[in-house]
Amino acid sequence: SSGGVRVRYGLEVENDHLNIKLAGKWSTSPIAVGFVRDYRTFLLTHTLFALANSKVETIFINFTTSAVDMIRYMEEEWEALIVSIETGELPPWDGIKDVREYLQPHFPPRPERAAQLRAVGKANDQPGWLLKIWPMLKSTMSIGSGVFSVAVPKLRFYLGPVQLRSPGFFSSEAYVAAVYDPSDLNLFKMTSQDIFEYLDVTKEENASSVVPPWLLEVGKHYEIVCTTRDGLWRYRLGDIVEIAGFDPTDGSPIIRYFERRKQVCYVITWMAGGVLTEKHITTAILAVQDTLAPIVEFTTIIDSHSGVPILGYLVEVHGELHPEAAKAPMKLHSELCRLNEEFDPERMQIPTIRVLEPGTFGEYRQWKVEVTNSGSGQGKVPVLMKDNTAREWMLARVRRELG
Repeated sequence: SSGGVRVRYGLEVENDHLNIKLAGKWSTSPIAVGFVRDYRTFLLTHTLFALANSKVETIFINFTTSAVDMIRYMEEEWEALIVSIETGELPPWDGIKDVREYLQPHFPPRPERAAQLRAVGKANDQPGWLLKIWPMLKSTMSIGSGVFSVAVPKLRFYLGPVQLRSPGFFSSEAYVAAVYDPSDLNLFKMTSQDIFEYLDVTKEENASSVVPPWLLEVGKHYEIVCTTRDGLWRYRLGDIVEIAGFDPTDGSPIIRYFERRKQVCYVITWMAGGVLTEKHITTAILAVQDTLAPIVEFTTIIDSHSGVPILGYLVEVHGELHPEAAKAPMKLHSELCRLNEEFDPERMQIPTIRVLEPGTFGEYRQWKVEVTNSGSGQGKVPVLMKDNTAREWMLARVRRELG
Protein backbone atom coordinates (compact mmCIF):
# COMPACT_ATOMS: atom_id res chain seq x y z
CA SER A 1 0.00 0.00 0.00
CA SER A 2 3.03 2.31 0.16
CA GLY A 3 2.47 3.38 -3.46
CA GLY A 4 -1.09 4.42 -2.63
CA VAL A 5 0.11 6.39 0.40
CA ARG A 6 2.71 8.16 -1.75
CA VAL A 7 0.14 9.19 -4.35
CA ARG A 8 -2.49 10.29 -1.85
CA TYR A 9 -0.16 12.47 0.21
CA GLY A 10 2.20 13.66 -2.52
CA LEU A 11 5.29 11.90 -1.19
CA GLU A 12 7.68 12.15 -4.13
CA VAL A 13 10.53 9.63 -4.30
CA GLU A 14 12.99 12.46 -4.89
CA ASN A 15 12.13 13.77 -1.40
CA ASP A 16 12.59 10.50 0.47
CA HIS A 17 15.44 11.97 2.49
CA LEU A 18 12.77 14.26 4.00
CA ASN A 19 9.80 11.87 3.81
CA ILE A 20 11.58 9.31 5.96
CA LYS A 21 11.46 11.72 8.91
CA LEU A 22 7.69 12.23 8.76
CA ALA A 23 4.87 10.82 10.87
CA GLY A 24 1.51 11.37 9.19
CA LYS A 25 -1.86 11.70 10.89
CA TRP A 26 -3.26 9.02 8.56
CA SER A 27 -1.45 6.17 10.31
CA THR A 28 -0.05 5.07 13.67
CA SER A 29 3.29 4.29 11.97
CA PRO A 30 5.83 6.88 10.78
CA ILE A 31 6.80 6.84 7.11
CA ALA A 32 10.17 5.26 7.99
CA VAL A 33 8.48 1.91 8.76
CA GLY A 34 7.77 1.62 5.03
CA PHE A 35 11.53 1.46 4.41
CA VAL A 36 11.95 -1.74 6.45
CA ARG A 37 12.68 -4.60 4.02
CA ASP A 38 12.60 -7.55 6.43
CA TYR A 39 9.05 -9.02 6.29
CA ARG A 40 8.80 -10.03 9.95
CA THR A 41 10.33 -6.79 11.22
CA PHE A 42 8.13 -4.78 8.85
CA LEU A 43 4.97 -6.27 10.40
CA LEU A 44 6.31 -6.13 13.95
CA THR A 45 7.33 -2.46 13.70
CA HIS A 46 3.91 -1.48 12.35
CA THR A 47 2.41 -3.51 15.20
CA LEU A 48 4.63 -1.87 17.82
CA PHE A 49 3.52 1.64 16.91
CA ALA A 50 -0.11 0.52 16.74
CA LEU A 51 0.06 -1.21 20.14
CA ALA A 52 1.40 1.99 21.67
CA ASN A 53 -1.84 3.73 20.67
CA SER A 54 -4.99 2.66 22.53
CA LYS A 55 -7.27 4.62 20.19
CA VAL A 56 -6.80 2.55 17.02
CA GLU A 57 -10.13 2.32 15.15
CA THR A 58 -9.13 0.67 11.86
CA ILE A 59 -6.58 -1.94 10.85
CA PHE A 60 -5.64 -1.90 7.17
CA ILE A 61 -3.45 -4.80 6.05
CA ASN A 62 -3.35 -6.00 2.45
CA PHE A 63 -3.99 -9.72 2.92
CA THR A 64 -5.73 -11.75 5.63
CA THR A 65 -2.75 -14.11 5.61
CA SER A 66 -0.45 -11.23 6.60
CA ALA A 67 -2.91 -10.26 9.36
CA VAL A 68 -2.62 -13.79 10.77
CA ASP A 69 1.19 -13.48 10.55
CA MET A 70 0.93 -10.21 12.49
CA ILE A 71 -1.05 -11.89 15.28
CA ARG A 72 1.47 -14.74 15.53
CA TYR A 73 4.39 -12.31 15.70
CA MET A 74 2.59 -10.31 18.40
CA GLU A 75 2.28 -13.46 20.50
CA GLU A 76 5.91 -14.44 19.97
CA GLU A 77 7.26 -10.99 20.84
CA TRP A 78 4.58 -9.95 23.35
CA GLU A 79 6.83 -9.19 26.33
CA ALA A 80 9.47 -7.46 24.17
CA LEU A 81 6.76 -5.27 22.62
CA ILE A 82 5.42 -4.24 26.04
CA VAL A 83 8.88 -3.48 27.43
CA SER A 84 9.62 -1.37 24.36
CA ILE A 85 6.40 0.63 24.80
CA GLU A 86 7.15 1.05 28.51
CA THR A 87 10.71 2.31 28.04
CA GLY A 88 10.41 4.02 24.66
CA GLU A 89 13.36 2.01 23.33
CA LEU A 90 12.94 0.21 19.99
CA PRO A 91 13.78 -3.53 20.01
CA PRO A 92 16.97 -4.69 18.22
CA TRP A 93 15.12 -6.48 15.41
CA ASP A 94 16.83 -7.46 12.16
CA GLY A 95 16.20 -4.89 9.46
CA ILE A 96 15.42 -1.92 11.72
CA LYS A 97 18.98 -0.60 12.07
CA ASP A 98 18.89 1.64 8.97
CA VAL A 99 15.71 3.46 10.04
CA ARG A 100 16.06 3.47 13.84
CA GLU A 101 17.21 7.11 13.95
CA TYR A 102 14.06 8.19 12.09
CA LEU A 103 11.68 6.06 14.16
CA GLN A 104 13.00 6.81 17.66
CA PRO A 105 11.85 10.49 17.81
CA HIS A 106 8.26 9.29 17.26
CA PHE A 107 8.36 6.68 20.03
CA PRO A 108 8.28 8.15 23.55
CA PRO A 109 7.86 5.97 26.68
CA ARG A 110 4.25 5.05 27.48
CA PRO A 111 4.26 3.17 30.81
CA GLU A 112 0.49 3.50 31.30
CA ARG A 113 -0.22 1.90 27.93
CA ALA A 114 2.27 -0.89 28.70
CA ALA A 115 0.37 -1.59 31.95
CA GLN A 116 -2.91 -1.81 30.01
CA LEU A 117 -1.43 -4.37 27.59
CA ARG A 118 0.04 -6.45 30.43
CA ALA A 119 -3.43 -6.65 31.94
CA VAL A 120 -4.83 -7.97 28.64
CA GLY A 121 -2.10 -10.58 28.25
CA LYS A 122 -1.07 -12.69 25.24
CA ALA A 123 -3.65 -14.09 22.86
CA ASN A 124 -3.49 -17.75 23.93
CA ASP A 125 -6.54 -18.35 21.76
CA GLN A 126 -8.59 -15.57 23.36
CA PRO A 127 -11.62 -14.87 21.12
CA GLY A 128 -11.87 -11.15 20.36
CA TRP A 129 -8.29 -10.56 21.53
CA LEU A 130 -7.69 -7.62 19.18
CA LEU A 131 -10.72 -5.78 20.55
CA LYS A 132 -9.33 -6.20 24.07
CA ILE A 133 -6.08 -4.59 22.89
CA TRP A 134 -7.84 -1.79 21.02
CA PRO A 135 -11.26 -1.15 22.65
CA MET A 136 -12.15 1.46 19.99
CA LEU A 137 -11.45 -0.91 17.07
CA LYS A 138 -14.38 -0.79 14.62
CA SER A 139 -13.17 -2.46 11.44
CA THR A 140 -10.34 -4.34 9.77
CA MET A 141 -9.81 -4.01 6.02
CA SER A 142 -8.05 -6.91 4.33
CA ILE A 143 -8.37 -8.93 1.13
CA GLY A 144 -10.22 -12.11 2.06
CA SER A 145 -11.43 -13.45 -1.28
CA GLY A 146 -9.95 -16.24 -3.41
CA VAL A 147 -7.15 -18.17 -1.72
CA PHE A 148 -6.99 -15.53 1.03
CA SER A 149 -10.40 -16.70 2.26
CA VAL A 150 -8.60 -19.57 4.00
CA ALA A 151 -7.26 -17.24 6.72
CA VAL A 152 -10.60 -15.48 7.32
CA PRO A 153 -11.97 -17.79 10.08
CA LYS A 154 -8.86 -17.45 12.25
CA LEU A 155 -8.78 -13.67 11.76
CA ARG A 156 -12.48 -13.40 12.65
CA PHE A 157 -11.78 -15.42 15.80
CA TYR A 158 -9.32 -12.81 17.05
CA LEU A 159 -11.44 -9.87 15.87
CA GLY A 160 -14.60 -11.01 17.64
CA PRO A 161 -17.47 -8.59 16.81
CA VAL A 162 -15.18 -6.21 14.90
CA GLN A 163 -16.23 -5.95 11.25
CA LEU A 164 -13.92 -7.51 8.67
CA ARG A 165 -14.19 -5.70 5.33
CA SER A 166 -12.53 -5.94 1.95
CA PRO A 167 -10.61 -2.85 0.75
CA GLY A 168 -11.74 -3.55 -2.82
CA PHE A 169 -10.47 -5.32 -5.93
CA PHE A 170 -6.97 -4.06 -6.73
CA SER A 171 -4.17 -5.00 -9.10
CA SER A 172 -0.79 -3.43 -9.77
CA GLU A 173 -2.18 -2.10 -13.04
CA ALA A 174 -5.52 -0.63 -11.98
CA TYR A 175 -8.15 -0.10 -9.30
CA VAL A 176 -10.60 -2.64 -10.68
CA ALA A 177 -13.65 -2.61 -8.43
CA ALA A 178 -14.97 -1.11 -5.20
CA VAL A 179 -16.65 -2.88 -2.29
CA TYR A 180 -20.35 -3.31 -3.02
CA ASP A 181 -21.60 -4.89 0.19
CA PRO A 182 -19.39 -4.29 3.28
CA SER A 183 -20.59 -7.56 4.83
CA ASP A 184 -19.48 -9.59 1.78
CA LEU A 185 -15.72 -10.00 1.29
CA ASN A 186 -16.18 -11.07 -2.33
CA LEU A 187 -18.72 -8.73 -3.94
CA PHE A 188 -17.49 -5.72 -5.91
CA LYS A 189 -18.75 -3.00 -8.23
CA MET A 190 -16.58 -2.28 -11.29
CA THR A 191 -15.04 1.19 -11.33
CA SER A 192 -14.99 3.61 -14.27
CA GLN A 193 -11.52 5.11 -13.77
CA ASP A 194 -10.16 2.85 -16.53
CA ILE A 195 -11.78 0.95 -19.41
CA PHE A 196 -12.68 -2.66 -18.64
CA GLU A 197 -13.71 -5.36 -21.10
CA TYR A 198 -14.34 -9.04 -20.53
CA LEU A 199 -12.89 -12.10 -22.24
CA ASP A 200 -15.39 -14.98 -22.31
CA VAL A 201 -13.53 -17.95 -20.81
CA THR A 202 -15.61 -20.44 -22.81
CA LYS A 203 -14.39 -19.06 -26.14
CA GLU A 204 -11.14 -18.69 -28.08
CA GLU A 205 -8.52 -16.48 -26.41
CA ASN A 206 -8.55 -13.72 -29.03
CA ALA A 207 -9.91 -10.21 -29.50
CA SER A 208 -13.17 -11.40 -31.08
CA SER A 209 -14.09 -13.05 -27.74
CA VAL A 210 -13.80 -9.78 -25.82
CA VAL A 211 -17.20 -8.61 -24.55
CA PRO A 212 -18.18 -5.04 -23.54
CA PRO A 213 -19.88 -4.60 -20.13
CA TRP A 214 -23.38 -4.16 -21.62
CA LEU A 215 -23.27 -7.66 -23.16
CA LEU A 216 -22.24 -9.52 -20.01
CA GLU A 217 -24.41 -12.38 -18.79
CA VAL A 218 -25.16 -12.96 -15.12
CA GLY A 219 -23.60 -16.15 -13.78
CA LYS A 220 -20.98 -16.43 -16.54
CA HIS A 221 -17.22 -16.23 -16.06
CA TYR A 222 -14.96 -13.73 -17.79
CA GLU A 223 -11.31 -12.70 -17.63
CA ILE A 224 -10.88 -8.98 -17.05
CA VAL A 225 -9.19 -7.01 -19.84
CA CYS A 226 -8.04 -3.51 -18.91
CA THR A 227 -7.11 -0.42 -20.90
CA THR A 228 -5.62 2.02 -18.38
CA ARG A 229 -5.61 5.79 -18.52
CA ASP A 230 -1.82 5.53 -18.19
CA GLY A 231 -1.31 3.67 -21.46
CA LEU A 232 -1.74 -0.11 -21.07
CA TRP A 233 -3.91 -1.17 -24.01
CA ARG A 234 -6.15 -4.22 -23.64
CA TYR A 235 -4.02 -5.75 -20.94
CA ARG A 236 -5.19 -9.14 -19.60
CA LEU A 237 -5.15 -9.08 -15.81
CA GLY A 238 -5.40 -12.88 -15.55
CA ASP A 239 -8.24 -12.65 -13.01
CA ILE A 240 -11.46 -14.52 -13.75
CA VAL A 241 -14.64 -13.09 -12.26
CA GLU A 242 -18.25 -14.21 -12.09
CA ILE A 243 -20.95 -11.69 -13.00
CA ALA A 244 -23.26 -11.40 -9.98
CA GLY A 245 -25.52 -8.71 -11.47
CA PHE A 246 -25.64 -5.01 -12.28
CA ASP A 247 -25.94 -1.95 -10.05
CA PRO A 248 -29.48 -0.57 -10.46
CA THR A 249 -28.25 3.03 -10.13
CA ASP A 250 -25.87 3.12 -13.10
CA GLY A 251 -25.74 -0.39 -14.60
CA SER A 252 -22.14 -1.10 -13.59
CA PRO A 253 -21.31 -4.83 -13.41
CA ILE A 254 -21.28 -6.41 -9.94
CA ILE A 255 -18.65 -9.14 -9.78
CA ARG A 256 -17.23 -11.87 -7.58
CA TYR A 257 -13.60 -12.94 -7.82
CA PHE A 258 -13.46 -16.55 -9.06
CA GLU A 259 -9.83 -17.56 -9.68
CA ARG A 260 -6.61 -16.83 -11.53
CA ARG A 261 -6.59 -17.97 -15.14
CA LYS A 262 -4.12 -20.70 -16.09
CA GLN A 263 -3.52 -21.59 -12.43
CA VAL A 264 -4.37 -25.19 -13.17
CA CYS A 265 -2.70 -28.54 -12.69
CA TYR A 266 -2.29 -29.66 -16.28
CA VAL A 267 -0.25 -32.60 -14.94
CA ILE A 268 -3.44 -33.90 -13.33
CA THR A 269 -5.41 -33.69 -16.57
CA TRP A 270 -4.15 -36.88 -18.16
CA MET A 271 -4.44 -38.73 -14.85
CA ALA A 272 -8.00 -37.73 -13.96
CA GLY A 273 -9.58 -36.95 -17.33
CA GLY A 274 -10.29 -33.30 -16.49
CA VAL A 275 -8.66 -29.98 -15.59
CA LEU A 276 -8.05 -29.11 -11.95
CA THR A 277 -8.38 -25.36 -11.32
CA GLU A 278 -7.42 -23.02 -8.51
CA LYS A 279 -11.07 -22.94 -7.45
CA HIS A 280 -11.26 -26.75 -7.25
CA ILE A 281 -8.07 -26.96 -5.20
CA THR A 282 -9.19 -24.29 -2.71
CA THR A 283 -12.81 -25.43 -2.33
CA ALA A 284 -11.82 -29.06 -1.79
CA ILE A 285 -9.38 -28.48 1.08
CA LEU A 286 -11.81 -26.16 2.86
CA ALA A 287 -14.47 -28.86 2.62
CA VAL A 288 -12.44 -31.36 4.67
CA GLN A 289 -11.72 -29.12 7.66
CA ASP A 290 -14.30 -30.94 9.76
CA THR A 291 -12.29 -34.14 9.30
CA LEU A 292 -8.76 -32.68 9.31
CA ALA A 293 -8.61 -29.45 11.38
CA PRO A 294 -9.30 -25.73 10.78
CA ILE A 295 -7.03 -24.63 7.91
CA VAL A 296 -4.86 -21.56 8.48
CA GLU A 297 -3.22 -21.63 5.05
CA PHE A 298 -2.23 -24.09 2.33
CA THR A 299 -0.44 -24.64 -0.95
CA THR A 300 -0.12 -27.65 -3.25
CA ILE A 301 2.66 -29.46 -5.10
CA ILE A 302 2.85 -32.23 -7.68
CA ASP A 303 3.93 -35.07 -5.43
CA SER A 304 6.01 -37.67 -7.30
CA HIS A 305 7.75 -39.47 -4.44
CA SER A 306 5.75 -42.65 -5.12
CA GLY A 307 6.69 -42.63 -8.82
CA VAL A 308 3.21 -41.50 -9.91
CA PRO A 309 2.33 -37.77 -10.00
CA ILE A 310 -0.18 -37.02 -7.23
CA LEU A 311 -1.66 -33.74 -6.03
CA GLY A 312 -0.08 -33.04 -2.64
CA TYR A 313 -1.44 -30.51 -0.14
CA LEU A 314 0.84 -28.71 2.31
CA VAL A 315 -1.31 -27.28 5.10
CA GLU A 316 -0.94 -25.34 8.31
CA VAL A 317 -3.75 -25.93 10.79
CA HIS A 318 -5.15 -24.16 13.83
CA GLY A 319 -4.94 -26.36 16.92
CA GLU A 320 -4.70 -30.14 16.95
CA LEU A 321 -5.73 -32.57 14.20
CA HIS A 322 -9.15 -34.18 14.55
CA PRO A 323 -9.19 -37.83 15.69
CA GLU A 324 -10.25 -38.98 12.22
CA ALA A 325 -7.71 -36.84 10.32
CA ALA A 326 -6.35 -39.95 8.58
CA LYS A 327 -9.59 -40.09 6.57
CA ALA A 328 -9.07 -36.57 5.17
CA PRO A 329 -7.15 -37.59 1.98
CA MET A 330 -9.94 -39.95 0.87
CA LYS A 331 -12.57 -37.30 1.60
CA LEU A 332 -10.46 -34.80 -0.35
CA HIS A 333 -10.39 -37.19 -3.31
CA SER A 334 -14.18 -37.51 -3.22
CA GLU A 335 -14.61 -33.75 -3.00
CA LEU A 336 -12.35 -33.07 -6.01
CA CYS A 337 -14.28 -35.62 -8.07
CA ARG A 338 -17.56 -34.00 -6.98
CA LEU A 339 -16.35 -30.54 -8.01
CA ASN A 340 -15.44 -31.67 -11.53
CA GLU A 341 -17.66 -34.36 -13.02
CA GLU A 342 -15.09 -34.90 -15.80
CA PHE A 343 -12.74 -36.55 -13.31
CA ASP A 344 -12.53 -40.32 -13.39
CA PRO A 345 -12.37 -41.43 -9.71
CA GLU A 346 -10.57 -44.62 -10.78
CA ARG A 347 -7.82 -42.74 -12.61
CA MET A 348 -7.33 -39.89 -10.15
CA GLN A 349 -4.87 -40.73 -7.39
CA ILE A 350 -5.82 -39.99 -3.77
CA PRO A 351 -4.15 -36.67 -2.80
CA THR A 352 -1.59 -36.53 -0.01
CA ILE A 353 -1.83 -34.09 2.88
CA ARG A 354 1.26 -32.94 4.77
CA VAL A 355 0.76 -30.94 7.95
CA LEU A 356 3.40 -28.24 8.41
CA GLU A 357 4.91 -26.75 11.56
CA PRO A 358 2.93 -23.79 12.98
CA GLY A 359 4.09 -20.50 11.48
CA THR A 360 5.55 -22.08 8.34
CA PHE A 361 3.74 -19.82 5.88
CA GLY A 362 4.79 -16.66 7.70
CA GLU A 363 8.39 -17.92 7.61
CA TYR A 364 7.95 -18.69 3.91
CA ARG A 365 6.89 -15.12 3.15
CA GLN A 366 9.91 -13.86 5.09
CA TRP A 367 12.20 -16.21 3.16
CA LYS A 368 10.61 -15.39 -0.21
CA VAL A 369 10.97 -11.63 0.27
CA GLU A 370 14.63 -12.12 1.18
CA VAL A 371 15.61 -14.42 -1.71
CA THR A 372 13.76 -12.36 -4.33
CA ASN A 373 14.71 -8.98 -2.82
CA SER A 374 11.08 -7.87 -3.22
CA GLY A 375 8.71 -5.77 -1.14
CA SER A 376 6.96 -7.19 1.91
CA GLY A 377 3.59 -7.08 0.14
CA GLN A 378 4.82 -9.47 -2.56
CA GLY A 379 5.48 -12.45 -0.31
CA LYS A 380 2.53 -14.38 -1.69
CA VAL A 381 2.04 -18.13 -1.57
CA PRO A 382 0.98 -19.76 -4.89
CA VAL A 383 -1.90 -22.22 -4.99
CA LEU A 384 0.34 -24.62 -6.91
CA MET A 385 4.02 -24.40 -5.96
CA LYS A 386 6.15 -25.18 -9.01
CA ASP A 387 9.50 -23.77 -7.84
CA ASN A 388 11.64 -26.72 -6.70
CA THR A 389 13.67 -24.66 -4.21
CA ALA A 390 10.52 -23.32 -2.56
CA ARG A 391 9.01 -26.78 -2.55
CA GLU A 392 12.00 -28.31 -0.79
CA TRP A 393 11.97 -25.44 1.70
CA MET A 394 8.36 -26.32 2.55
CA LEU A 395 8.92 -30.08 2.71
CA ALA A 396 11.68 -29.60 5.27
CA ARG A 397 9.01 -28.28 7.67
CA VAL A 398 6.56 -31.16 7.50
CA ARG A 399 5.32 -32.36 10.88
CA ARG A 400 3.00 -35.19 9.79
CA GLU A 401 1.96 -36.85 6.52
CA LEU A 402 -1.48 -38.26 5.74
CA GLY A 403 -2.17 -40.50 2.77
